[in-house]
Amino acid sequence: MKLTVSFFGPIRRPWPESTRELQVEQGATVEDLLGTLGYRVEDMRRVATVVNGKRKSLATELRDGDDLRFVLLAGGG
Repeated sequence: MKLTVSFFGPIRRPWPESTRELQVEQGATVEDLLGTLGYRVEDMRRVATVVNGKRKSLATELRDGDDLRFVLLAGGG
């Protein structure tokens, strides 16, 4: 399946550009994708995931043509 993956803000990117098209296996989840990109479980909890314009969980199964956007969650107090 082909996906468009984008990273926004001060988040660690697995490549220099902010957006890239990727191929993933059928049935892959957001968590699977982030794991293959080198993100640890601790890192994944600090990332907001938007799939096709809607906030989604790490367990979301990806579909061909999905547009994924990752943003570092803000913290502080």
